[in-house]
Amino acid sequence: MVAGPSPQDFPLRGPVLIAGGSCELGLALGAALAADDMAVALTARDAAGAARIRAALPETTVLRLRAGGPEHADTHEDFTPAATEGDDAENDTPETLPERARAALGAAPRLFVDLLHSRFECLLAGADPAAIDLWAARDIAFRARLLRAVSRSMLAARDGRCVLVSSTAAERAAPGQGYYAAAKLAGEALYRAVGVELAPRGVTACSLRLGWMDAGRGAPFLQSHAADAPLPPTGRTVTVAEAVQTLRFLLSAPATAINATTLTCDGGFGALKPAG
Repeated sequence: MVAGPSPQDFPLRGPVLIAGGSCELGLALGAALAADDMAVALTARDAAGAARIRAALPETTVLRLRAGGPEHADTHEDFTPAATEGDDAENDTPETLPERARAALGAAPRLFVDLLHSRFECLLAGADPAAIDLWAARDIAFRARLLRAVSRSMLAARDGRCVLVSSTAAERAAPGQGYYAAAKLAGEALYRAVGVELAPRGVTACSLRLGWMDAGRGAPFLQSHAADAPLPPTGRTVTVAEAVQTLRFLLSAPATAINATTLTCDGGFGALKPAG
């Protein structure tokens, strides 16, 4: 019997930077990469996120990441959380993140995973105009600034890999997910552009659309619809462990040819004919 591949068959290189690392998937990915003896830094947008990272991964570097500008929409939703600590919030921007990561890890990140997302979901016609402006700034422009800064920092070594965690909602959005889906599609376009423009200089990129997982934003829905939630052909949702190992492979050297494209990991759910 032929043994299956092990993590050692998919070598990684260089420090890893995970944006949005306080979510369940970010913590699991950080733990897996740390177990591979990789130098890992995770970003947090607020004190609560930083505390979650430190509780789960006490030896891991935590970096603050926030956007400048107005903090609240007219709806009083917090769009730009305060810095996790200290008074130097102006230095917690995407533009300073690569250098802060280099200083903390001893070398510039060669691998980057983007897990950033917001919970701005509502019917398209029901959104407040000011909230729409802030959504565009936070969920599209902020990601563009971050990817610009990180990919530029990789050019000096002519070696880098950027992976966006997207969602199957980008293709099949439910009512109320229009803004969320639009942000994910915009992110995929940005990462595709990096793969097209910078691959000749050693920096590649791709996106991974994840389907339902019993974690993060998907957990409450699956728990409340356990009896009637449709399942993919595999008969189950994607596990966090599966998502972590898929991301680990996409970060590895053998996956470099998966560039300027989008993959789907949903158990085949997207191939099903819609019910009804």
